[in-house]
Amino acid sequence: MDNVKLVDIIKDAVSDYSQRPEEQTDSDWLRDYLGRKLPDSSVDTIHSISGEIIQTLDLMEEKKAAMENAIEEGKTAENWLAADVMSQPEDNGFNVRKAAEFFNGISKANADIIDEYEYQEMEAEDFEEPPNDYRSRDTLRGVAAEAGKAGLREFTSEVFLRASEVGIENTLADSDFMADVISKGAQTGLKTAVSAGLTIAEETGIIPPTTFGILAATAHKAVESASVIRDLVKGNIGLTDALVNIKNTAVSTFSGLWAEHKEKAKEEIISMAGVVFGPVCAATMGAVNGLMTAKEEEPILVSMIKGAAKATVNLLTMEIHIPFFSKVKEFLFW
Repeated sequence: MDNVKLVDIIKDAVSDYSQRPEEQTDSDWLRDYLGRKLPDSSVDTIHSISGEIIQTLDLMEEKKAAMENAIEEGKTAENWLAADVMSQPEDNGFNVRKAAEFFNGISKANADIIDEYEYQEMEAEDFEEPPNDYRSRDTLRGVAAEAGKAGLREFTSEVFLRASEVGIENTLADSDFMADVISKGAQTGLKTAVSAGLTIAEETGIIPPTTFGILAATAHKAVESASVIRDLVKGNIGLTDALVNIKNTAVSTFSGLWAEHKEKAKEEIISMAGVVFGPVCAATMGAVNGLMTAKEEEPILVSMIKGAAKATVNLLTMEIHIPFFSKVKEFLFW
């Protein structure tokens, strides 16, 4: 993957979005932008692509809001995801088997992004007999925890750091727009713009081929994670909360992926999960993270990322045993 080209493409999309007329909706901008960048595509094709992106982003926002409401009520993200999956009309045997397939895609993606991480497959055959509710819930909590840890591992990868550095070198001229978007929490438009950039990157062969909905899920997860890192650099939140928020973003994204793609074949599911939890998302997260960094913040960002990445590695390997991380441990490993 060419990080420089990826950053340039995302930068172009976000810059274009920042200059759109105020009255233009995200959906209208997306169709207009894709039409200009993909002139050989028909109007119907452009409408289909933009519709798939907007539909996925809406679902991701819905799942994020549901998870945040559950956390406010005192639940963990992992317990929320287990309950969310088990509340679906399919029987629990189907639900757990499909969750296992997503788990395998995430686990394989982690092995691809972190050399030291060993890919461990969860055998769907283990769930041929309908499991009882307790076993189902316990398995789903475990899958949610692994998804959360996967989100943190991306943050420790060289892919993320390299893309951040390239992004810093190519910081948007309109950095005030980026800062304003993040500080106000108005991230939906930014996710639309990043989705558009990823679509162009996919159509031009910069990133592997996948569905446009999966690219939107990747954009959602990348922007959410990058906004957390910006809050960390700005001193708005501490490292503990930053790690928990990145982990929770991965959990809610998993829920959205599962809801939208659980009917797919095993191979498709593994491939889709690999995009959203692997090198493509790590590079996208790094690109967005670098692009929204003001020049004067560069030294702080680099040192903060390296320090947080080291802390994350130590956390995931359970080498940290100080009270500062007790909150994170409780959320991750209960």
